[in-house]
Amino acid sequence: MSARDRISRRDLLKGTPSAAPFRARPPGVSRHTLAACTGCGICVEACPETVLLVAPDGVALDPDAGECNFCGKCAEVCPEEVFTPPFRMAHVMEITGDCFVHAGITCMTCRDVCPEEAISMQPRIGAPFLPILDAAACTGCAACSSACPAKAIRAIEKETRND
Repeated sequence: MSARDRISRRDLLKGTPSAAPFRARPPGVSRHTLAACTGCGICVEACPETVLLVAPDGVALDPDAGECNFCGKCAEVCPEEVFTPPFRMAHVMEITGDCFVHAGITCMTCRDVCPEEAISMQPRIGAPFLPILDAAACTGCAACSSACPAKAIRAIEKETRND
């Protein structure tokens, strides 16, 4: 959890609302460029996979709607400076504790649908294989989260490094 997502003990006891959950964005959209989004919806209409939506704070990717194929049509039609190269996601996917394997149910759906093969299955004695997501190989396309029957995969912001 990043420092901006944490809530202080004082704010918790005072009942101050916590930070809004992280919202996945399309390729090439960052926190900085999102300010230019007018919410016109042209990019949403241009998306052939219908995985974009207009959120109150600008264009967003709906990880439950399907997989982004990085076609770039959203960036082509956007009249503002919202989409900027490189056209990569500012997030990766994360498998949560709601995964069926934690309830003893065998499922390999996420591994089977991942186009980057970023999810492998770790064998365990006496239990279903455990899905392991390689964040370095994950593109954030959301193929796994949209296919997950347990809705146990979510987008999390990539850690930024100042190298």
